[in-house]
Amino acid sequence: MQARLKDYYQILGVAPAANAEEIKKAYRSLAFKYHPDQNPDSQFAEAQFKELQEAYATLSNKTKKQKYDEERWLSGMSTRAKDKQDITPEWILHESKKLSKHMMHIDTYRMSHRSLAAYIEMLLSDAHMAVLEKEENNEINEEIIKEILVATRNLQYQYLSGISERLHILANNNTDLSSFIDNSIQARKKADSWDKYMPLFVIIISMLLCVVMYVYARK
Repeated sequence: MQARLKDYYQILGVAPAANAEEIKKAYRSLAFKYHPDQNPDSQFAEAQFKELQEAYATLSNKTKKQKYDEERWLSGMSTRAKDKQDITPEWILHESKKLSKHMMHIDTYRMSHRSLAAYIEMLLSDAHMAVLEKEENNEINEEIIKEILVATRNLQYQYLSGISERLHILANNNTDLSSFIDNSIQARKKADSWDKYMPLFVIIISMLLCVVMYVYARK
């Protein structure tokens, strides 16, 4: 079971829209209040101080903050989805569209791929899949498949296996749709391989250029 995400904004007592200066100011004020030197032998103050340090270390770092904000957003959506009682194919499609639209405007290379995969797996949970299979609305199922594939366009390949299986179930023996899913997954696999080996490729090219420049300089 995935641990519940801590609310670092709440810990520091600032709004999610707070800027860097406001975050720093809030941290310094609370860190002074709960610093061990100010509260000797207080386990509560010590625990609070550690929480503050953890929160500030994340929110004061641009890359870590961006990744955390995405995890927080997905966690919030996941919580709302679990609390909703009336699960329908239309609602699942609505949430899939909301997710794909959100993913179009963020840097998915820096976000938490694990959290994105976990949220999609929640959308395609056994209970939700049962609803979709029972209703047998092929048009909605096809739309859900396409929205999920848009949302996972940059998701690391290692997280796509379980998602792919669920999408194929929704395809319901539609060969064209199944081929579309397979092609999308394979494209992600190739892109993932390129991302993995690109640094090595760049190093090799750089070394070759250095050799060529050295040989040219010796002439």
